[in-house]
Amino acid sequence: MTSRVPLQWLRVAGIGALATGVAIVPAVPAAADEPTGPKNVIVLIGDGMGYNHIDAASLYEHGTTNHQVRVDPQAGVVEHLPGTPSQVFQHFPVHVGMSTHAANGRAEYDPAKAWADFGWVAEGATDSAAAGTALSTGVKTNNGMLGMDPEGEPVKNVAERAAEVDKATGVVSSVQVSHATPAAYGAHNVSRNNYQAIAAEMVAGPLDVIVGAGHPMYDDGARPRETPSYSYVSEQTFESLRDGQTPFTFVEERERFEQIAAGEDVPEKLFGLAQVATTLQQARPGDSEGTLPFEVERNDVASLATLTQGALNVLEQDEDGLFLMVEGGAIDWTGHANETTRNIEETLDFNDAVETVVDWVETESSWEETLVIVTADHETGYLDGSQSDPTWTPLTGAKGQLPNQEWFSGNHTNQLVPVFAKGAGSELLASYATGQDPVRGQYLDNIDLARVLFESWGHEDGPAENGIPLRASVPQAGEEQGSLTMTVADAGEGVALEGGANVGDRLRFNGTLPTVSVSDSRSNAQAGQGGWAVAGQAGDLVSGESVLRADRLGWTPGVLTDKPGVTPGAPVATSLAGGEGLATPATLATATSEGRLGTTELTADLALEVPVDTRAGEYEGSLTVSLFPVD
Repeated sequence: MTSRVPLQWLRVAGIGALATGVAIVPAVPAAADEPTGPKNVIVLIGDGMGYNHIDAASLYEHGTTNHQVRVDPQAGVVEHLPGTPSQVFQHFPVHVGMSTHAANGRAEYDPAKAWADFGWVAEGATDSAAAGTALSTGVKTNNGMLGMDPEGEPVKNVAERAAEVDKATGVVSSVQVSHATPAAYGAHNVSRNNYQAIAAEMVAGPLDVIVGAGHPMYDDGARPRETPSYSYVSEQTFESLRDGQTPFTFVEERERFEQIAAGEDVPEKLFGLAQVATTLQQARPGDSEGTLPFEVERNDVASLATLTQGALNVLEQDEDGLFLMVEGGAIDWTGHANETTRNIEETLDFNDAVETVVDWVETESSWEETLVIVTADHETGYLDGSQSDPTWTPLTGAKGQLPNQEWFSGNHTNQLVPVFAKGAGSELLASYATGQDPVRGQYLDNIDLARVLFESWGHEDGPAENGIPLRASVPQAGEEQGSLTMTVADAGEGVALEGGANVGDRLRFNGTLPTVSVSDSRSNAQAGQGGWAVAGQAGDLVSGESVLRADRLGWTPGVLTDKPGVTPGAPVATSLAGGEGLATPATLATATSEGRLGTTELTADLALEVPVDTRAGEYEGSLTVSLFPVD
């Protein structure tokens, strides 16, 4: 497999502005020094937290629920029980559902099947790596893969983009820092299980705060180990952090975490490992079965809320804003283990972290400049009422008591999970909820969370002219030592997509990509054994309030200069023709060391396909082609 030099390394090496990675120019892009959208974004992910997990914790804490339903598919009954919001996020103005399927799981969420067959959601579900990648990059991938598309190519995540627009960035988790969800915002790896490599990449990357569990010197009871376990962070990485050989201030003691949370001696960059092995609390010794939450003595480590407050205190020092992901990671662990008591504990701890974030917004920032999103990556455990298949039965119970509930799986499910949002940009997020579920109402897909942020902050630096303008008129229905550079002929004039021919139930518009010229005069010492690759990605085309999504645009790449070792990319069909379109990165061409030298000219036939009833208008967008050196 070829590997691509990470974005920040390309810039340090001075390869050039066009050699900065796969990029997208939005329909109305902004200059790099004038990013639009929310100043601050905080995403809180309850790993494995479905609607019923929230209500189970609320039953214990308050004696109330807010999301309970009774569904009997055979009788055609869907009954929503009266609800009482008890958590701060349940009062957020945006509340929609979210589908979570992976690229290689179920093809997509099917509302009818999900509520017609009790077992339908229990198979083919995403894992946390694929879900975390979708949430962080806006790209679906296969289970087990992190920050990469299904073909194994790295894709940019929103934390990386936040850093590019000069925001401070961080991740906090109640589980290991190199576990799937935090890793999705700081690493790119073909396997979520390559924990040591993931941790090393996170340390070397743009994140300013990395905090969680996974300490090699302590066990799950927060007791010192006789022999260290470097499963989740290598000995080399751990020692470099501990010895101050990285830009991070290394913190491990509870008292120091609490000091930072109190705003005392706040570092500029923080790597924190709570003195515990896998989770802050869930994996602690003691049998919790039959006990009430917190009756089993807790580990003497800082809480998720304390870690969150500390992270905010570090990140808020950046006047340009911040991006923070907070994960209640062990909610998922309790779902896998069907641990009712500890599930409630973990959910309540997550709720406390949300309250900490809300307090910070209202005292240190404002809802006018900060977006807060509370959601889950998937549901775990198939938590439901005490009756079984084939009906869905409400959870019941009283304050201070364990709820009446059952677990119907030890794995992830395909259930919709909730999304709650408030603040700057929350309306844009709500607009993506175009799906309709018969029980949960409107829903969006997990890739939409990242798409909203990329739409706000852009996907790459640079002004609009870096993109090739696209126009479609829809009628009424019916460097000196050697360098690697790229130019696009007549890019200022752009491409007019013309035709509008009927193709079954859609209209097709055709165009030709301006000639893309790649010139490579690097010495063999500079280039090594590698070559180069050119990729492209499009933004949506817009006409007033109307949008043609970028997945409606496809291409058939071509190489105009016949050279051995230069290969055009595979054709990309539009979504209406069963493909993925150019909403995600697609290869225009690649060159091996054999064919890289000299000038190579590339092009592509473009096709835009839209439904026949698409609203008439002059639609405009852009397509960006980017050049990579390839190892």
